[in-house]
Amino acid sequence: MSDRTEPPASTAPAGRALLRRQSTLRERLECSVDEMHRRLEPVLHAADSVVDELSGRPWGAGPVVVSHATAAGLHTAPVAPQVPPSPSRATVTAAAKEKQEASLAHVGGSLIDPRRIMLQDKLAFVFGVVNVFLTAFWVGRWPQTYHYFWLVKDITLFSLRFLVYKQQGMHYMMLEYCYAANMVAFWYLFRNPQSAVLRRFSFAIMSGPLMWSIVAMRNSLVFHSGDKITTLMMHASPALSAWCMRWYPRHEWTEGMSPEQLAEWNSASWPEMALLPAVLNLAWVSIYYLVIFVLLNKRIQRRGYQNMFTAMVTRPSARKSALAKLVLSAPPRVQPLFYLFIHTFASWLSLLPTKLWFDHFWAHTAIVIFVILVATWNGASYYFRVFAKQLMKEQAERQAATSAGAERKAA
Repeated sequence: MSDRTEPPASTAPAGRALLRRQSTLRERLECSVDEMHRRLEPVLHAADSVVDELSGRPWGAGPVVVSHATAAGLHTAPVAPQVPPSPSRATVTAAAKEKQEASLAHVGGSLIDPRRIMLQDKLAFVFGVVNVFLTAFWVGRWPQTYHYFWLVKDITLFSLRFLVYKQQGMHYMMLEYCYAANMVAFWYLFRNPQSAVLRRFSFAIMSGPLMWSIVAMRNSLVFHSGDKITTLMMHASPALSAWCMRWYPRHEWTEGMSPEQLAEWNSASWPEMALLPAVLNLAWVSIYYLVIFVLLNKRIQRRGYQNMFTAMVTRPSARKSALAKLVLSAPPRVQPLFYLFIHTFASWLSLLPTKLWFDHFWAHTAIVIFVILVATWNGASYYFRVFAKQLMKEQAERQAATSAGAERKAA
């Protein structure tokens, strides 16, 4: 008989059961994301309330006034609470539906007011025309300081866009790459314009992804549309500023530089122009995916908010595009990653010719003029398409009125 002690029969199964009960890395990550989302929700809700208050009330309005009845009610003695009778489910549903319809009617009435829309279009048209004249004058007269004019336009139009997009549930679209690239360009121009590395880095993103977005996204010079003017400004102003800072830099930027430092400041290599700026895109993609598709994904889906992925891929009106068809051909779980991969690859392709623009004045000037002409052509196509539809509609109405008059005379 052996002296070896046999382990209890239940030890091995209990150990395996314990291992099965341990959560996987993915489960722990999902729990962490849910916990972070739960903690962020009150903060985001409070921020939404503040923005809604700012965008819903006129500027300069005084504090909210509490009525005398309400104020008196606040100081009355507490009354023993009475339990109201629980309403039926149909009553609750009808009340919620009525409240929703009233809210929609209020919002719809404010958005479809013809006089308000006409005033907004007129103001946008005036701003668009004045902006074209001022931009041409500024670039021709003071190219060294054009980035100041661009900064004023960015602050003004981006602030207005945020207020409008917040009301429409589109404010997460302002986390896109082009907004981040605008901020990086401003950092160079206003904080460290003497840096040769930042000079090449900023020139590449301003003359690469930002400039070519005008062609890829079909930006249009449409004067009466504030949204189209803002989008075009976001891409065209960096392209013009890159031209100004490259060929007409400020004297203060090069003051005190030795000939060797000045030569390095005005030189560039293909890796410096095509590889180093791609780091910004990779950093943005990583942060954007984490924020939009992980941390805030449930909030965005629950509230029906839009982002560039929904606008370019999943929206019904966008599903017919080649980009949407390509992205939707991938499995649903990887579609956001596939879209961001295409975005990153296209941005990198736009960086390849930037050394050519940096080295040759006429080549750079020609490509900037070409891109501006593309935006002008897109705007002309938009206007004449709209006008043609309106003209055909008026022609049909006139023809119908003539036919009706002829029939009455014949009768």
